[in-house]
Amino acid sequence: MGVSMAKGEIVEPREIVKADNAFFRVRCKVKNIIATRIVMAFASLVDESDLNENKRFLKYKIDAASILDGIDAGGNYYNQLREAAYTLIDQKLEQKKHKNHFKVYTLFSTIEYENGIIKGEFHSDLLPFFLGLKKQFTRMSLRQYLKLPSIYSQKIFGYLTSWAGTPEIEISVSDLHEMLDTPESFRKDFRQFRIFVLEKAHKDITALTSLRYEWEPVKKGRAVVAVRFIFAKKRALPVEKKKQDDAKVKQSRATSEAFTTAIACYQERGNECRGGHQKAEVCSLCRHLYPRQE
Repeated sequence: MGVSMAKGEIVEPREIVKADNAFFRVRCKVKNIIATRIVMAFASLVDESDLNENKRFLKYKIDAASILDGIDAGGNYYNQLREAAYTLIDQKLEQKKHKNHFKVYTLFSTIEYENGIIKGEFHSDLLPFFLGLKKQFTRMSLRQYLKLPSIYSQKIFGYLTSWAGTPEIEISVSDLHEMLDTPESFRKDFRQFRIFVLEKAHKDITALTSLRYEWEPVKKGRAVVAVRFIFAKKRALPVEKKKQDDAKVKQSRATSEAFTTAIACYQERGNECRGGHQKAEVCSLCRHLYPRQE
């Protein structure tokens, strides 16, 4: 990926997105994966030396192909990019420092597409996220970010990268839902949220990036009230082992239940049964336990 840029030059996005930690923790309702890629690609290009004399962002230009890898648009990239542009122009970022605070930012001033080139300018109010970065800033791999196949995986990757210098971070379930802008069904059912967001993101991030972490639910009584993300290896290993042990116990229970069901079904139906009354794996087990002549 390119690292230098003259005014008006078409460039490749840089390898690293460098911004204030808060930039990776804001609430953003974008659900369009091309749009989120555009945001981070342009963010990778921001450099203090690129700002014009009025301390405004330059208008950056990138080849659209640089952010479309792996996107299946059926050959109709124009409409996909147009939809992404409209999404971003209407989009706001919301920053919350505590429960009695919020600040809303406009994301882009302009976005333009022509003949395979995307041009854009961040809104000037976003300058504090990119200027004077000395301590509380994050360096995130854009290349790894672009590999992630879902919005939730992208958001969690950016968020966790901004905390990766700490041993662990705990976030309330309600705040996590707000940041990820999850649907109501996930908010009402932690099991769905766990399977389709937390476990999916962990699988994607582990397979496609260099970030390593584990996570565990934090309960109050029987309710899950928070999620703890763990980066320290000494803390992460026991969590990973517990997940593996739990999976073995779950598999053992499922196998035991299948045996019990198969035996009971055979006792009721006998050798004449040809299957179809139970799940396929139960019928297969029954035929193994009680071989029949065809």
